[in-house]
Amino acid sequence: MTNDDIGYIEDPVNGSGIRRSRTTKSIRAWTIKRSLKSLHALDEEMGELDFPGIYILFEGGKKVYVGEAKSLIKRLDNHHKTPEEKIKNWDTVILLNDGRSAKHSDFNDEVVRKTIELYLIELFKTNKYTVVAQGEKQNLNPSEKHLVDSLTKELLFFFQKTTLITKDIENQEEKEVFTDEVQSILNKNKMAIDKWAEKEATINGEITFIRQGSKKAKGYQVTIRGGKPGSFIDCLKTKTGNLLVRRDGILMIPLSIIYKVVNDDTTLEQDTIDVYFTFKDKKAFLSYKKNTVDVTEYRLVK
Repeated sequence: MTNDDIGYIEDPVNGSGIRRSRTTKSIRAWTIKRSLKSLHALDEEMGELDFPGIYILFEGGKKVYVGEAKSLIKRLDNHHKTPEEKIKNWDTVILLNDGRSAKHSDFNDEVVRKTIELYLIELFKTNKYTVVAQGEKQNLNPSEKHLVDSLTKELLFFFQKTTLITKDIENQEEKEVFTDEVQSILNKNKMAIDKWAEKEATINGEITFIRQGSKKAKGYQVTIRGGKPGSFIDCLKTKTGNLLVRRDGILMIPLSIIYKVVNDDTTLEQDTIDVYFTFKDKKAFLSYKKNTVDVTEYRLVK
């Protein structure tokens, strides 16, 4: 399925505060503000039948909770009456289904719902939302996998058309790993976090520079900067510390290894040095100009 195969239709908000939107394939969506009036109107519209699917609660625009339910209306009613603490002030919800009640819906399969739930969690994280849900990986049979592949492609198109997201999830090997998961991976690998900040930490007693890389034609670019005592370049010159790359699980690369790749007098006197990471066939590579080294061995797995 390509985007050319799918169309998108959105209706104006009706008198009950409900906006309906849909693709020309399977996806049907209802966007409503948090109100009893809208909830009751939607309940009447669905004829008090159970419609299984996915729901996304929004709080203040960039905080979301993604969930799945056998009955969307019943679950939404619970979130309205007794909201979870982590998303208690949600103001808007999108309900996703294929327009069919439980007896006939493709969303009636819990494995399918949970897999799509996890996909949407990752999709919204990729697009810099604060996601207060975790999800759970499922084992799919061939039929379920085929269905999920179709629905997730359609959902990507749907959310791009709504402009809620702009970026697709990266390949698993290249996927950006977020801060809470980085710390979890470090803990699992018996690494001691002595000091933590977004771009610089002390791990196992060593200074560690934290970067996710910016995608360029050559790979994911990491810029090594100087300009002040104890800078990234200063540590590179003395071969002390590490670079932690938040991709492919995480890569924890000693600066002594990077030194070997970029080592020449001219390079080390620059204010900035751009190195690149590429991922292929479950391996990770570090490059500078014509020099490339396999850094797969420095991967810390989940």
